[in-house]
Amino acid sequence: MIDTKAKETFWEVVTECLIAIHGFAKPEAHRRSLDLRTRIESAPTGMSSAIFYHAEPFDVACDIAGRPLDAAQYRQQYEPILHRHHW
Repeated sequence: MIDTKAKETFWEVVTECLIAIHGFAKPEAHRRSLDLRTRIESAPTGMSSAIFYHAEPFDVACDIAGRPLDAAQYRQQYEPILHRHHW
């Protein structure tokens, strides 16, 4: 089971990646992150969202943006985001 704080941090990182790496406006990044989070966490009974939280937030942001990127090429932008959120 993933604790609430870890989930919040995960989605904060996803949102910040959408803003800093994919160029989304803050309200749009938040809306899209919240939309996916709601769908993941409201999965049918018996299905666990815990597996989802093993994904890299960078990759989740890329999926939301519909723009797959090579994480290695964006490491200089991604690392500070992770550090700010103690990830």
